[in-house]
Amino acid sequence: MGWPAALVMFHIGMWRERMRNALSDVEGGRSFATPPANIDETNDAELPNGIGTPLADAAARSDHLLGEIIDLYGRLGDRPFNWYAAANTTEAVLRNSYTHPRLHLSEYLKENGLLDRAAALWVDAEADLQTAGAPARFVALVRYNLACIRVPQGELDDAIKLLADALPANDVLKAAAPNDKDLEPLRDDPRFQELIKT
Repeated sequence: MGWPAALVMFHIGMWRERMRNALSDVEGGRSFATPPANIDETNDAELPNGIGTPLADAAARSDHLLGEIIDLYGRLGDRPFNWYAAANTTEAVLRNSYTHPRLHLSEYLKENGLLDRAAALWVDAEADLQTAGAPARFVALVRYNLACIRVPQGELDDAIKLLADALPANDVLKAAAPNDKDLEPLRDDPRFQELIKT
């Protein structure tokens, strides 16, 4: 990725704005704009607009939008809502405003050699999602991403345990694991090979 911190926050804010707008439309009884089909193309078009945005401004905007999303979700509750793989508002909000930002923040921390902080981000996320009773596939996503940090930390046994919990609960992750560069040091481990069997 290689984005500076301010651009990461700008990006998170743009996707939170989409979610806020869609939830506002639902609340108002209007049809909402479906999210863009080509995510990379959308990001490539938007990111230049964030260049030069101060980190504090990008973070404040992102936090403000999160507050609006929380308020909207509080009024709407869990209801049918198609947003990429999400089928309801709960999953859409978790994906858009909880796991998606952590993916980018974790990548930023990894790129800057802050593996312990990246791991802590996922450890905290797992505790949060367990406490909230989040759907199993979100907990699986968190465990998978923690495994991707444990590998470069040299904690291969822990990574295998995390993957053993994550992969059976999420077919998308199971399909991605064999080619995930973060998991490359596990490729020849028989335990990993067993986990990725179809």
